[in-house]
Amino acid sequence: MARWRSDGWVQVAETGQPYEGELIALRLRAAGIEAKVVDQTFRQEPLPSVRSFAVVRVLVPDGEEERAREALARPADLPAEASDVPEADEE
Repeated sequence: MARWRSDGWVQVAETGQPYEGELIALRLRAAGIEAKVVDQTFRQEPLPSVRSFAVVRVLVPDGEEERAREALARPADLPAEASDVPEADEE
């Protein structure tokens, strides 16, 4: 991914959905890193989701880029009661 910069902020993630950008930003904030989500999507129905029209960027301050990338590279800790196996009634 090309690094996108703007006024002291650098891009550490890019996605096509605003909620995904917000989840990434929440993870960074939980690690103590300031993060902004910039939604640059263009919505005009019935236009399908086209990547060039659906860009959501997650930005951090320039000095936090390396720390942010390390935080995003680590697996997320799930609560003890969480499971990635669906329960029998969910299948």
